[in-house]
Amino acid sequence: MNVTVSVPGKVHLMGEHAVVYGKPALLAAINLRLRVAVESAENGVEIVSTESTDYVAYAVDVIRRENKLDALPPMKITITSEIPAGYHLGSSAAVAVATVGAVTYFLKKVWNPAVINQLAYEVEKKMHGNPSGGDNTTVTMGGFIWFRKEFEFLKSIWQLPFKLHQSLDHFFLINTGRPKETTGEMVAYVSEKRKAKSEKYEKLFTENERQTKRVAVAIKEGNEKELIDAIRTGERTLEGMGVVSKKVIPLIREIEKVDGAAKILGGGGRTEGVGFLLCYHRKPAIIAKLCESHGFATQSIRLGEEGIRLEQRS
Repeated sequence: MNVTVSVPGKVHLMGEHAVVYGKPALLAAINLRLRVAVESAENGVEIVSTESTDYVAYAVDVIRRENKLDALPPMKITITSEIPAGYHLGSSAAVAVATVGAVTYFLKKVWNPAVINQLAYEVEKKMHGNPSGGDNTTVTMGGFIWFRKEFEFLKSIWQLPFKLHQSLDHFFLINTGRPKETTGEMVAYVSEKRKAKSEKYEKLFTENERQTKRVAVAIKEGNEKELIDAIRTGERTLEGMGVVSKKVIPLIREIEKVDGAAKILGGGGRTEGVGFLLCYHRKPAIIAKLCESHGFATQSIRLGEEGIRLEQRS
């Protein structure tokens, strides 16, 4: 039997870090995909992947335990990806979701994205310790996702009923270099700072929530001016949390001076690169020239792409 499943990467339009503390996050699936192929083999479980094979093996064991199996049939799992790992584009969530989806279908011939998402969230805890659940939900469902985690047992998840206005289809990724810190380390950093300066961080989280709502409304209404201002203001809250490296702040300010907006994605970074910046600007050449002066490359992306897909089954 052969099964192939694909899932998209994701970006946080706004809400990262604050989402861990009960605030909303707005995420979007993007047009970079990861694929997991599972096929019958002769002996054991073979994993072929540029991602962490330990992480994939952990996901497979979670699936085994969930299905109450003493052992798994021989299989070969092959992972190919357009989503670079460690850049806050949802690579680990994509691995978890696609592996759970493909291996579960291989074992049970069952296709239930809601169940896949729930199990992938348990796998994500291995990578990030205390994930919000937003990343795996976005790559599973696709489109634009409004996500809020009230408690571990209560999450509000909405796939928003709109697509990106064509007039706003001017988003880019800027590669500032892989962060030295993992997402888990950045989440732990914010947690410690919040304990020391709770009033400051609560204000930052509240302001971040306000900007998250503004971004959502701006995208729905196709309001470019509001979108740019909300991204800029939201980025300031992330800088206030200490998750934006001084290496990239000057570029963000330069982008703002030429009528654009840029922000970190996901965990961010404190000392070197922050992974990818998400940038909005109508003129790609202007952004490319700015980034070239900093030694950074750019690439266009599309927001609101399709979620998990069962590509092949035979």
